[in-house]
Amino acid sequence: MIIARALSVLALWTVLHPAVRGQNVRNDTLASVIAYWEPGDQRSYLVERSKEGARAGRSTYTIALRVLDATDSTYQLEARFKHLRVEATLPEDPRDRELVHRLLHAMDGLRVQLTTDETGIPLALANLPEVEEHARTAMQGVLGLARDAAEQQAMQVQLGPVLDADVMAQDALEDLGNLLFPFGVAYITGRREEVQAEVPDPLGGSPLGSQQVFIMTHLDTTAQVARMRMEQHVDPKYVDDHIEELLEEHGGRGLQGDARERLRRVIEALEVNESMDIVVDLKGAWTTELTFVRENVVRGEREREVRTYRLRDKR
Repeated sequence: MIIARALSVLALWTVLHPAVRGQNVRNDTLASVIAYWEPGDQRSYLVERSKEGARAGRSTYTIALRVLDATDSTYQLEARFKHLRVEATLPEDPRDRELVHRLLHAMDGLRVQLTTDETGIPLALANLPEVEEHARTAMQGVLGLARDAAEQQAMQVQLGPVLDADVMAQDALEDLGNLLFPFGVAYITGRREEVQAEVPDPLGGSPLGSQQVFIMTHLDTTAQVARMRMEQHVDPKYVDDHIEELLEEHGGRGLQGDARERLRRVIEALEVNESMDIVVDLKGAWTTELTFVRENVVRGEREREVRTYRLRDKR
């Protein structure tokens, strides 16, 4: 997902930059969202996250962002995920209750270091070994509740895909990708820009091609604040062009007749709709408010996720 965010921003820059450079654009309609961060800069975001559907729930946590280093071509950022609170119905059995509690709080305390380019576009995770150690510790904490070796082995198999370093890193980087999304591009108020990007496959496959629309809806040059909106959805042409590959990726190999046709209909009916409403402080080059919404529809079942990010302070 972080790569998809970076690619979509780069695509916007490709579309916008020549046009902006070649026009006499009024200053009160043009905003360049470029990061000028210094080592030691810090920001803290309160994140509220809710899901509706089969995996309903609500959580809150803090992302503490810090600029570790800045060069002419890169930034190194650190993000700490802290104070995780989860609202969920827990089992009555004390052991099962503790097991679920540890699973739900596995991300608490995670530290991610991220390298970006000079505009803030994410490039790479810089501390994967540390994330892997965090995932191992979380897994050991859960396995310690097993009654015997057989149950421990079963838990390892069942929970391994959940308490996985790559999964944790991807979830953390999606948050950071959202917060860094608008940087690196010059925007013109009201100008509708359409680019090709990617959205996650709700069936668990590779990212799906999407159609993305981005608009800067409001610019206050006095307060140096910009409001922006992004919308994107699965590109039907992408699905049509790649349907055979998608069938193979989702278990279609060896299927014939009605079984293969049923899988085809499931894939063709997939819906992924995303939107972001963003407020950016142009003076400080930080996102101050952001609401991210994702709606998936699979086999007629709708699942909706909302994440809100609010800048709290500089600590």
